[in-house]
Amino acid sequence: MVDQLPADDILPGRDFILIPLIVLAVTAAFLGFSDIAAGILFPERGRFTCGMTDPQDGAPRQKPNCTTSYKNPEGPLVEYQFNECGYRSHHSCGPKPSGTLRVVLLGTSMTMGLYVRDDETFASRTEELLRKKCDRPVEIQNMGAMMVLAGEPKLIKEALGLSPDVIVLAVAPFDIQESEAPTKGAHPKAKSAFVQAKLAWYKLKLRIRNSRFVLAAAHFMLLDEQMLYQVFLSNGTSRDVMTYPPTAAGERRYAEFSATLEQIRTQLHGTGVPLVVMAVPNRIAAAMVSNHSLVEGIDPDWFGRHISEIAAENGAISIDVTPDFAKVAHAENLFYPVDNHPTGDAHAIIAEALVDRLTDGSIPQMAACHSTRP
Repeated sequence: MVDQLPADDILPGRDFILIPLIVLAVTAAFLGFSDIAAGILFPERGRFTCGMTDPQDGAPRQKPNCTTSYKNPEGPLVEYQFNECGYRSHHSCGPKPSGTLRVVLLGTSMTMGLYVRDDETFASRTEELLRKKCDRPVEIQNMGAMMVLAGEPKLIKEALGLSPDVIVLAVAPFDIQESEAPTKGAHPKAKSAFVQAKLAWYKLKLRIRNSRFVLAAAHFMLLDEQMLYQVFLSNGTSRDVMTYPPTAAGERRYAEFSATLEQIRTQLHGTGVPLVVMAVPNRIAAAMVSNHSLVEGIDPDWFGRHISEIAAENGAISIDVTPDFAKVAHAENLFYPVDNHPTGDAHAIIAEALVDRLTDGSIPQMAACHSTRP
């Protein structure tokens, strides 16, 4: 039999309301002050206002002759300048000047250089390095945009209109990773519930991301290598394309990339313009190859190796930048911990690897350039 509490120990009815309210108020105040402190350490300024939707194909692009500034909470204040075609390039996208070597870059936000200052992007660094190695003027037309990889074939005709000597398509694991789709034949109500659940989870992630305190906590947490691996294994968005032996989902996504590349190859056929496909690792792969770490079921080299195989099958020249990150101690520090985009220092490694591949003698259009790779 349970003993009765003395009358003095019984809480008044109002306290059952007041105490939870006090706890909530203290928690809110703590989170509020924490958010303010985190906001000082991780400030966000400006807004990316140069984005637009192409009126012809509905694809995301950048506004022509647009300039904007934005500071990612984890990165520096960056000014973005786009030429008259909406490319992040120092040069006009008009007719190629006589005697000039023109390289066109294709890709998504990484290629555009999201969160990276202009002179630190691999586009700008590649242009500068090639200028030193080639016996002619060099310019880069960077068509990278915040778009999905499947939209790249729509840009080939436009890219060819620039009279390129070579086209480079940069690919990272998150470029070919897609959300899981419900199985075929699923009941409409089940599909609707699935979509609603995905939307609710997306909204929750947005709320978390908008909290400076949570972002700061995640930033410092993900600086720890072991924690990085644990988070990746539990919720890694690129896990399918890095798992080896490959999963069914991973094989499907690589097949989709192969189909995209085949569309590009078809349009380039007979033009004489070489296509270079460059595989760039993500933060988790860079950490593993740099620190010689093992994560069960994950092969950090699989993405670059398989992208190179698919490129070769489609008649493209391939380059895998993953081994270049293996030469750097704690290469995971070259990526933004929460956002995962490569920093300016990572772009330097990408540029050097790309220039070495472009000037190794395998591309006739680059014959006047001299590689320093042994």
